[in-house]
Amino acid sequence: MLDSQRLTQLIKITAPIMNGNAFQIKTAQTEACCAQIVTWLQVGIMGGFILGPTRHGKTSAVRWALKALKALLNIPLFVFEIPVRSQKDARERDFFEYLLRAVGHRDWKAGTAGNKRDRLNDFLTARARSSPIKTVVLYFDEAQFLKDHHWEWLLNLSNESVQRNIKIFFLFSGPPELAEARERYVSAGLTQLVGRFMSVVFELNGLTTQKQLAECLQRFSEVVYPKAQGLGLSSHFVDAAKYPGFSLASYAPPMWNLFQQTRAREAYPQEDDPSTFVLPMHYVTAAILHFLTGLATNQDPKVSVEDLLSSAVAACGFSDFTRSTNLDPKRQARAYALPA
Repeated sequence: MLDSQRLTQLIKITAPIMNGNAFQIKTAQTEACCAQIVTWLQVGIMGGFILGPTRHGKTSAVRWALKALKALLNIPLFVFEIPVRSQKDARERDFFEYLLRAVGHRDWKAGTAGNKRDRLNDFLTARARSSPIKTVVLYFDEAQFLKDHHWEWLLNLSNESVQRNIKIFFLFSGPPELAEARERYVSAGLTQLVGRFMSVVFELNGLTTQKQLAECLQRFSEVVYPKAQGLGLSSHFVDAAKYPGFSLASYAPPMWNLFQQTRAREAYPQEDDPSTFVLPMHYVTAAILHFLTGLATNQDPKVSVEDLLSSAVAACGFSDFTRSTNLDPKRQARAYALPA
């Protein structure tokens, strides 16, 4: 049995990774996302939507894309991430107070709604003017929770930034349902709101090929984390003497097959087209960490690496995710039908 100190070390590594606070890796989707954002900035668009199904890695992809954007431009550029809260009532004072806290303003508590909005405007203006392109980026994650008044207040903020001769680039991410809000505003004829924030959309998904999975595993194995220790991620888990020549990317074919088998077993209908298979990044990350942790903690010589990989895919949550998103509508209706 591993000692408590070793277990604590492993948890300190895995927990931030699953929370998305450790690092983000480069994938085909993150590169495409970054390229799209660059294009939007180049042509002067004020805001855009990043849409994707739940657990497909939107937040991590956007974080990677925004970091890559700063590196690509190689100029000072302030980027602020704002996780949107679900609220029953939208109050202007509370909203701007929350924005002030999210961007790290010291004086977020005192004053009226107008005071807070002016304070936020001043703060963003100062940051934008420190950049050669006179721009700051506000990234709203889980934007499906924004209500009508929120959009109106953000529009006001955008209009005021134009008067100050700076640009606030608004980026919004959320599930496909966020597009419903866009269509609602289009149908209502709110052209200023739609044109300012919603004229462009990038659809982001998970992994669609075994090759992409292999590239993903390779990226994970190359990450130096924690940086202070200067070791690749796998080195914290894999005993080189026990597993000589270990390569995480080499397990892409069996891992892909295991995920596909899970999909085929749990999806409805059973004959679901395998060519439409999309693997959400959340479950890839979970499976990788389960697998590496199994390699680090397994002390039973009868348990093979293949067994550990199979257990990792089974434990990552993909099976439940598949069942929850592929329910037989008739069976679901029967299950929730009220008794006569």
